[in-house]
Amino acid sequence: MNNIQSNTKAQILEASSQLFMKHGIRSVSMDDLARHLGMSKKTIYQYFENKDSLVSAMILNHCEQEKREVESILVNSDNALDQMQMIARMALRTLDEVSSGTMFDLQKYYRAQWIAITDLHKKLIHSVIKQNIEQGITEGIYRVDIDANIIARLYGEMAFSVINMEVFPLKEYSMQEVYKQAFHYHINAILSSKGKKMFKKLNTTAE
Repeated sequence: MNNIQSNTKAQILEASSQLFMKHGIRSVSMDDLARHLGMSKKTIYQYFENKDSLVSAMILNHCEQEKREVESILVNSDNALDQMQMIARMALRTLDEVSSGTMFDLQKYYRAQWIAITDLHKKLIHSVIKQNIEQGITEGIYRVDIDANIIARLYGEMAFSVINMEVFPLKEYSMQEVYKQAFHYHINAILSSKGKKMFKKLNTTAE
């Protein structure tokens, strides 16, 4: 694939992500996408076999972008608590960008893609949170009597329950508010006395 083709494919992915995230997946047709891009559907189909393959590519692209952002946070954070605050803000920003319709469509009509993104995210979350907890214990910010592996798995399951429509129906709960509650539940449960003082002094939250 040459540079022009790579740029065109990236353009299609970017445009589809914006439309799908804002309006939902089912409500945006390939015709809508073609009009938005100012290109023919035939051109889009040269890069993506169908809408399902486009959705799959969009999810993979999103996961890769998220992974890069998390890696940047790990490098640029001052300590484990600062790291978790930055991760929480990133998660909230993502929830703000994704419409409830997109979440609904993924979970109900794109089960294969939903399972794929769930699997990728849980692996990333487990790795990052486990490392964060181990770092926090070493820094004296987190309690020494917690098991990093177990807590990381619990956090991953909790994070996905936030966007699970069967657990928190979108008509009754705000994903952002549920996540904020989950974040505070997690962080207050693992902070040491030193960590609690730092958290209070910083006076910063996931908001």
